[in-house]
Amino acid sequence: MSKVEFVFKFMQNIFWMILLEGFLSILTGILIVIYPDLLGILVGMLLIIGGIGALVVAGKIKKFTKFKIEI
Repeated sequence: MSKVEFVFKFMQNIFWMILLEGFLSILTGILIVIYPDLLGILVGMLLIIGGIGALVVAGKIKKFTKFKIEI
């Protein structure tokens, strides 16, 4: 995979992740206004979904790069 293809795929992944998180944030905000008692559950679900999405994107980045990241 060339560097240009990698950058393009990376940008696609980031775009879809940001779009999904933005949509879910708006939906969560609307639901919190309608059902304030569900605040904790809705925010928790938003954070879980956002975290899973971030892990998926990070996994795809690691798969297509040669960067060595040591933890």
